[in-house]
Amino acid sequence: MPSAMVSQTAQGAVLSVTSNVLAQVISSYKENEPFSLSITPIVKFALFSIISNPPNIVWQSFLEDIFPTNVPTPPTEKKLQDKPADSQMSKTNVLVKFILDQTFGAVLNTLMFLVFMGYVNESPAGASAKGLWGGAMEREVREKFWPMIMDGYKFWPMVSLVSFLWVPVDKRVVFGCSVGVLWGIYLSLLVEA
Repeated sequence: MPSAMVSQTAQGAVLSVTSNVLAQVISSYKENEPFSLSITPIVKFALFSIISNPPNIVWQSFLEDIFPTNVPTPPTEKKLQDKPADSQMSKTNVLVKFILDQTFGAVLNTLMFLVFMGYVNESPAGASAKGLWGGAMEREVREKFWPMIMDGYKFWPMVSLVSFLWVPVDKRVVFGCSVGVLWGIYLSLLVEA
């Protein structure tokens, strides 16, 4: 794994842990109970981040390689400008990346999260009785997939658009994780429910 991917994955894991700790604090406050740090969900969220960040880094690089935000300026436009420009933003490419990220990317990330959390929360007896797919994994997807997707569409489209327009591709996952601290709090509270 290249060092940039390791660095981005580690940063994402730290931000994921931060969001889970904040969710525990909020949950404790809402329930009017003394705060007691639970290590198990922190480890689960850190592990999920470590597993899910590398594919997301590859996904962001793939989108940028196929649909670059900045494309070479056509020669005719260079002549019309006062000074020659090497590249210009491709609104079409940004739109295509945005649509792919908010459809395929959103579905895949949501499924990864729900299947992972269902798997790590499954009791050994329940897992052996129902096979790999069943029990907590199936229930997590069935009950939480659509509400989570719909809630995500209230949050992630703007983050995605900002990311594609102004964040360099090698910083997009960390940017997403930074903004995702708020989303991580939501996920942490959702998993508790």
